[in-house]
Amino acid sequence: MPYSWILFDADNTLLDFTSASKKAFAQAVTKLKIPNRPNLFSRYKKANHLVWTAFENGQIDAITLRKKRFELFLEDIEVDRDPVLFNQLYLDNLVEHSELLPGARQLLDHLHGKIKLGLITNGLKEVQRPRLTHTRTDHYFDVIVVSDEIGLAKPDAAYFDYVFKEMGLPPKKKVLIVGDNLHSDIKGGVNYGVDTCWYNPDGQPNESGITPTHHAQNFDQMLEIINGCKAV
Repeated sequence: MPYSWILFDADNTLLDFTSASKKAFAQAVTKLKIPNRPNLFSRYKKANHLVWTAFENGQIDAITLRKKRFELFLEDIEVDRDPVLFNQLYLDNLVEHSELLPGARQLLDHLHGKIKLGLITNGLKEVQRPRLTHTRTDHYFDVIVVSDEIGLAKPDAAYFDYVFKEMGLPPKKKVLIVGDNLHSDIKGGVNYGVDTCWYNPDGQPNESGITPTHHAQNFDQMLEIINGCKAV
């Protein structure tokens, strides 16, 4: 293998965040008795994206993030509910509905014990480790770094400084970052001088100006890249 370490993103790289998020949001909406409106989840995703982008750019902290995304959503739909409670219900449900993407466990089983594995995630501390426990995946990883636990987030170079210290400072050329997010995962890796693999199962066009080292649309292609058989 050309790499001695693989650093995986969590959400929508290994964990099916899209499915869990929809279910968690729907349960919270029902619990809070929010009137049914068209495109509720889409409107929440828009607010959530704005807030997470601000967080990853260092413009707000994680405490603000938790509340702000639901404040924006509730303002948008003109409904008066407690955004802090909304956030708590959503996060609790998110753990309950967490599942791996199809094929992710087989990939981890194949790599485990053959190569060092790390998990690097911008998730919140009250859900990320519990979700790994819920999906029985925490044992695969030699290093787990949750942004909310250290006060740093991808793509900040300081986040990767912390990760590499946890790894024992391996040569950057022996590390591969795998993730679905061009901004946090791929840009973070590129700027840090580490090879990257953009996991893009839907074949979305890359119009970001960010160039990953590799591009994989499925776990078979990803494994070929890790094994050094083929660059996609």
